[in-house]
Amino acid sequence: MQTNTAMAGLLARTDVSGLGDDDVPAPFRDVVRRGWTTGPSGARLLTALADTTHGTYVDAVQEEYAVNGRGMIDEGLPASGPERECALLRRCLAYARIALIGAREQFGDAGVKGYVSLSTGGFYDDTVTAYVTFCAEHPGLARYLGPIEGYEEEAVAELALDDFEG
Repeated sequence: MQTNTAMAGLLARTDVSGLGDDDVPAPFRDVVRRGWTTGPSGARLLTALADTTHGTYVDAVQEEYAVNGRGMIDEGLPASGPERECALLRRCLAYARIALIGAREQFGDAGVKGYVSLSTGGFYDDTVTAYVTFCAEHPGLARYLGPIEGYEEEAVAELALDDFEG
């Protein structure tokens, strides 16, 4: 797992043991259950999200992050504080895990990576929100994110399926 300093600190204070399907909100489990597909550009897309997201994309990477990216549901979580951050991170990691398992089953490789970010925003600019997307590496195209360590305004992680195994 590649992380920036902010994500490393958040991971150090979050219990991420035993991540399972029950940690993933039902709408996100439903997205993963619909599986993955490949777009005409070679983009690897979550089928349920591809069916509801339409646009014109410059390349496969842009299509992947536009289609596969979603904000994590915060229903039932505290409005602020460390408990909110840890619960959001746990939900994001669990979602990334089951989606990456599905991608490996669909494509026969571990080419899809998950990207999780937590940052502050919202009406009062102090509400922690979380975002998850999935992108693959495509020869000749720029990666979704540059060096993770360079992100200073949010907590960021790049995840591979191997990060959840072993």
